[in-house]
Amino acid sequence: MNDCRVLYVSVIIPVYNDSKRLNKCLQSLENQSYPKELYEVIVVDNNSSENIKSVTSQFQQVKLGFEANRGSYAARNQGIALAKGEVFAFIDSDCIPVPQWIESGVNTLESQSADLVGGNVKFTFSPQKSLAELYDSITNMQIKKNIENRKVSKTANLFVRKDVFDSVGLFPSHLKSGGDVIWTKKATDANFKLVYSPSAEVFHPARRLIPLMKKQYRVGGGQPDIWLEEGQSLKQIFINCLKSFRPPSARKFWKLTSQTDIEEIRGKFMSMLLIAWLCETTTNLGRLNNILKRTITSK
Repeated sequence: MNDCRVLYVSVIIPVYNDSKRLNKCLQSLENQSYPKELYEVIVVDNNSSENIKSVTSQFQQVKLGFEANRGSYAARNQGIALAKGEVFAFIDSDCIPVPQWIESGVNTLESQSADLVGGNVKFTFSPQKSLAELYDSITNMQIKKNIENRKVSKTANLFVRKDVFDSVGLFPSHLKSGGDVIWTKKATDANFKLVYSPSAEVFHPARRLIPLMKKQYRVGGGQPDIWLEEGQSLKQIFINCLKSFRPPSARKFWKLTSQTDIEEIRGKFMSMLLIAWLCETTTNLGRLNNILKRTITSK
């Protein structure tokens, strides 16, 4: 520990039927460099069919909560209600934090006089990296870029002082995707300071094709909510969605791939471009489903 003031931290993890990976996450949280008496771990079971308690009961520091309403943001809000920390640290059940994760997050909050800290998400791959995994690793969880360019971050790795929630309110619990982007933008618009910490790192498994497409559809379903919050009209969002069905720009995608140090991506550029088109099409279908639901409910 350095000389920064120590704060009591509540680590909050929503989980839905992910017992195996949750166990690994909790093992890593058990072995943090941060003093054990200065943090708690709250797992919120989001109405799983698996026996989550059989996992959490193995760890002395873990408290188990329950949220019947499906949605990770509703589960995180329930975790906040149970938490007693000065800082809330959010992580997903499929992430593995480094041993200095809590320490680095708190130190960054204190040393940079920040209100929110987004930590680095580093992707891990299966022994034979699939094209979908490679695409996932360069397009999702780009925390540093999101903080610098948009002043938003993700709850896969996020530290927040309690008083930010006291001021801004809770996550939008009705959303299934994008609620963290909407909420962190709301916080930064209210002049709360969000910074990036490369050392507060977690490892996240890159998704293979089917899980990635499910993720893209869910993300697409949440994006119109974000854009409406930003002031775009439903008509403009619809028009942009239709345009996005076109194949992605090879030039723009080459620029994106050139920014990564993963050599396999550039060696399989045309195949990667096809994966990009497939994923963008899936994302668009999620967007259009959201728009269709809004149109029907408004009549």
